[in-house]
Amino acid sequence: MQLDTLSVIQDINALQARLNATKDEDEQRALEEDVTGKILWLFWCGICVEVDELLPKVLEHIRREGSIQGLGEICLVKPSVDPSDDQAHLRRIMYDAEANTSKYQLWHDARAREQAKWPSTDRGAPTVDNQVLPPALAENRKHSESHGTDAGANDEVAGVRWA
Repeated sequence: MQLDTLSVIQDINALQARLNATKDEDEQRALEEDVTGKILWLFWCGICVEVDELLPKVLEHIRREGSIQGLGEICLVKPSVDPSDDQAHLRRIMYDAEANTSKYQLWHDARAREQAKWPSTDRGAPTVDNQVLPPALAENRKHSESHGTDAGANDEVAGVRWA
């Protein structure tokens, strides 16, 4: 497990800066998960390095002293088989960080796909105000708008009663 600690810390700082600058709650949640996942992954890697360095020393001490006193107690400690939802969530975001899966990037990509599917009205999409109306109805609308009345609202145009 090789980890470039400085690079991860820089990534965390960049994500934190983006988080501090955003107002969108969904975007904030995604960035919070990314920051938390990277911090957990960084700490987990640090713990693993410590264990890897310390374990041979412990084994050497046991061989030299010939005593395994206390190891039985360690073996009796069992990890939680059914982690709480919070633990499972934290594990998931830590593993996402390990796999370099960004919740923010997933959110951002999904948002871009959704915006492409439903373009906003300022991109030339027809709205009630800019649709082409039949000439007679358009004339009636202009007349009623200029006089501040609903005149012409119940008129019949091209055989269709508008009311």
